[in-house]
Amino acid sequence: MRLVVDGVFFQLNNTGIARVWETVLQLLVARPEWEIFLLDRGGAPRIEGITNVPFPAYKAGDVAADSLLIQKVCDHLKAEAFTSTYYTTPLSVPMVLMVHDMIPERFDFDMSLRGWLEKETSIAYAQRYLCVSESTRRDLLHFYPEIPPAHTQVGYCGVDTTIFAERPADEVATFRKVHGLDRPYFLFVGSRVQHKSYKNSDLFFEALAQMEGVDFDVFCVGGEPEIERSVLDRLPEGVRARRVVLSDYDLSLAYAGAVALVYPSLYEGFGMPVIEAMASGCPVITTRRGSLAEAAGDAALFVEGTSVPEMVQALTRVQDPILQADLRARGLAHAARFRWEPMADLLAEQIETVIAVGKTPEAQEFFGEWMRLRNIQADVDYL
Repeated sequence: MRLVVDGVFFQLNNTGIARVWETVLQLLVARPEWEIFLLDRGGAPRIEGITNVPFPAYKAGDVAADSLLIQKVCDHLKAEAFTSTYYTTPLSVPMVLMVHDMIPERFDFDMSLRGWLEKETSIAYAQRYLCVSESTRRDLLHFYPEIPPAHTQVGYCGVDTTIFAERPADEVATFRKVHGLDRPYFLFVGSRVQHKSYKNSDLFFEALAQMEGVDFDVFCVGGEPEIERSVLDRLPEGVRARRVVLSDYDLSLAYAGAVALVYPSLYEGFGMPVIEAMASGCPVITTRRGSLAEAAGDAALFVEGTSVPEMVQALTRVQDPILQADLRARGLAHAARFRWEPMADLLAEQIETVIAVGKTPEAQEFFGEWMRLRNIQADVDYL
């Protein structure tokens, strides 16, 4: 079976979605009957057994012409199926779309922007969908009710327990020394500033501003290059906040040494930091919003997500050694349930399904009309 994968996301970003795809592709290529080609627009990983195909960089203004070129390459490679790491499409090759979240739809992004229009286009073109959580699946069907529910499946993300795992005390101590973490610290991972503030970092920092007599620091990993002045100015006296970029291994050490990961997001498609923290033995404070109830199970300290006093109480409670030990134990047991193999298996099943579906007269008629319309769009873009 010949599968073409558009590695467009590796060009655009290096966040959790890139990790999902690199891991899943390693599992898919282990299937002896599969031959996988990865369109490399820049930044695509080299995975043993997968053929990287150089491909032009993605440009939001040339999406229709991009689809035409994808199809030409698929024809040349005799592709039987296609999938994309983000929102790109061919013209007449059966496609499975992995849906990571519905953040733009839920938080009123400007869906008339060309990039988001291409998300709609990809959803319209795909024949099957693999959603990373039940929450994401519900939202997909809510915003696109024309999709038959039977065409969607849920495949949870996994966690690499060779990286995200409990760490020896001496390694954690060395990590803390290197980063000047000589006091207890709370960990915040990822973006602190997002459209409509759905990451909800303000709840955490507002809670900190109201706490007195504290003896801890704040350690931010990733996200915006500089911690916002509005955050720094509100920190209680003596609280230090710093921001770093870490390798996955060092991130696991940061989790292992933290009082807790604070993850108060109002919406996630999955919420990988929650599972990675738990697998590393780190207590988690989070909400039940979006997919987080699924990701966290019963192993987190939950807040509703809008109450500053409630967050203050959670930050205080989680410092209790007895509660910390309980959350660590429950988190480790819960995280062990999340493995990458089931997601890869489901994606493989969906790909095999679309190959069969793509041979039907109905699908061939659809592809013919789609090709006609996409060519018209490419001509209009050129003018």
